[in-house]
Amino acid sequence: MEKANHRLGQGAQLLSLGAASLLALWLLLEPQLIRALPLGWRLPVWLLGVWAVGAGFFHGMGLVRPGWSARLLGAPLCWGLMLMLLMVLLIRS
Repeated sequence: MEKANHRLGQGAQLLSLGAASLLALWLLLEPQLIRALPLGWRLPVWLLGVWAVGAGFFHGMGLVRPGWSARLLGAPLCWGLMLMLLMVLLIRS
C-alpha cells in the first residue's frame, strides 16, 4: 500500500513539474500577455506567475518539506495557483 501512495506522489510531482514547465514556456514565448496589462494589474499577475511557476517547480522536484513551505508551495495550493495563472493567460490570449 505504501508503494502505491509513493507512486501516486511521484505522478503528481511529475504532473506538477510538467504543468509549471508549460506555463513558464508559454510566458517565455508570449511575454506580451502580461506586458500589455496596465500597471495596476501587471504587478499582481506577475507575482502570481512567479509564485505559481515557482511552486510548481518546487513541488515537482520534491523539495516541499513539512511546515510553512508545504502550505505555501505544496500540492493543493500550487495547483490552484497554476490554475489561476492558466485562466489569466487564457483570458489574455
